[in-house]
Amino acid sequence: MTSVNAITPSGRNLPAELPSQAQRVGYVILRALDRLGFVHERKDGEIFTIRFADVSIYDRRWAAYQIDTERLYHFSIPDLASPRVVSTLSAATRLPVRILSRGGFFYVADLYPSTQPAPKLPPQVLLDLNRRPDDPLAAPIGEGAFGPVWRTLPELGHVMIAGATGSGKSTWLHAALGALFSGAGVDRLRAILVDPKRSELAIWAACPHVIGELACDEAQAAQLLSGVVQEINHRGDLFVQAGVREIKAYNRQAIEPLPAILCVIDEALDLVLGAGARSELVDQIKTIAMRGRSTGVYLWLATQHAAAVTGLPRVASVNLVTRLVFRVADRSAAEVAGCPGAERISQDRPGRLLARLGGDPQEIQAYYLLDEQLADLAHSVWDRSKAGPSLTEGEQALVAFAVSELGGAFIKNKLVAAFPNWTDHQVKKLAKSWEIRGWLTKPAHRAAPRLVTPELARWAGVELPSIQT
Repeated sequence: MTSVNAITPSGRNLPAELPSQAQRVGYVILRALDRLGFVHERKDGEIFTIRFADVSIYDRRWAAYQIDTERLYHFSIPDLASPRVVSTLSAATRLPVRILSRGGFFYVADLYPSTQPAPKLPPQVLLDLNRRPDDPLAAPIGEGAFGPVWRTLPELGHVMIAGATGSGKSTWLHAALGALFSGAGVDRLRAILVDPKRSELAIWAACPHVIGELACDEAQAAQLLSGVVQEINHRGDLFVQAGVREIKAYNRQAIEPLPAILCVIDEALDLVLGAGARSELVDQIKTIAMRGRSTGVYLWLATQHAAAVTGLPRVASVNLVTRLVFRVADRSAAEVAGCPGAERISQDRPGRLLARLGGDPQEIQAYYLLDEQLADLAHSVWDRSKAGPSLTEGEQALVAFAVSELGGAFIKNKLVAAFPNWTDHQVKKLAKSWEIRGWLTKPAHRAAPRLVTPELARWAGVELPSIQT
C-alpha cells in the first residue's frame, strides 16, 4: 500500500506523486460531487466543497479517497453514501466505485477493472531483497499484475500452500523463509520446521531462528508442537496479567517484546493422516490454528494435495485464511483449495499461483532464488549468528555464575540470591526469553532446571563443564 498524505490546504489539489490515473479519477470524483450539489455557501460568503483528507493506493490497482469528514458542512456521511451518488461516481469515472467506511469514509475506485487488460505477469521473478519492505516480518509472495506483493506474517495469518510436484511450491517456500530469516533477528522471529522428506527444509535446520531440531516424523513433530502450545498458554497468561488480548497490544507496552513464531509443516496432509484424527499431533495443530494467531504464532501448512483442507481437522482448515495454490491436478482440487482456476495453470509456468489474500484469488508469479543464491543466503544467516547477541555485563555474570557454581543449570532462586540487584521477576522473564530463543534448554520435566547451551556460554565468555557440553 502506498499512502499519500500531502494533501494541500485547499484540499482540491491532489499531490503530484500520485499515479496519473489516480489523479485523474480523484479530480473526476470531486467535480462529480460538485455537480451533485455537495457545495455549501455560508452567509459570510465562504464556500465549502468536498475535500480529500488522504489518498492511498493499494497493490497499484485500487485508489482509496478518504473524505475529510470534519468539513462536511450541511452534509452527512449517509448523503455521500447513497446509491445514487455512488452510481453517479462510477458513471463519471467509468470505473467501479465502492464505499469503504472502516477507519474513515472512503470512495474506492478500481483503476484497472477486469474489462481492461491487466499487465502480463513475467514468466519468472528472482527475489530482490533490496526491495523488501521495512517490516522485518514481511514475507515475499511474488509479482502481481500491479507490482510486487509482500505480506507480513500477521497479515497472512495461517497459510495453506498447495501445489503439485514441480509447480514451484517448495521453491517459493525457500525464498520466503530466506527473506524472513535474513530480515528478522531472533528477537523478532522464531521458527519450527517439520519436514517428513528430511531433505526439503534441511538447509535451514541450523538457522539461529529455528527452535530445536528439524522434525522428520510424527513423534518429533508432536514434541515440537507441544512446546509451541505451551508457549501459547504462557503468552495467554502474560496477556491476562497485562490486561491485553493479543500480541500487538502486549508488545507495545512490553519491556521485551515477544517474537513471532512461525510453524512450517511440509507434507502436512500426509503427516496428519499418518498420525490419525485423535493423535496428539492433530490436537496440537487444532490448538495452534484456533489460538495461535492472537499470540503471534502462525501455521504454514504445505502439501502436494490441494484437497488437504478436507483431510485436515475442520477447525484447522477454516482458520487457514490465506491460500497460496500453485498448479493442481483438476478443477475439484482447485475449488476445494479455495482458488478455482489453479488447475488451468500451465506446466510451463512453474511458480505461477493463485493467491487468496483476504479477497478474491489473484494471479501471481512467485519469487524464487537460484540454488547458489539460496546457499549464500543461508550461510550469511548462519555466519551472522556465530557472533552471537550482545549480552549486558549483568547477563554475562548470571551465565558465568550458572556455569561455574551451578554446573550449567540456570536456577532462578540461586541466581537471585547471588545477585541481589536482579529481582525474581527479572530472572524468570530472562530465562523464559532465552528458552524461546534456544539459548537455554527446555526443562526435561517440571522440577528440572533450564541448562545453559554451549552457544550462550560462548557468548558470555565461559566454558561449560565437559559433562554439560
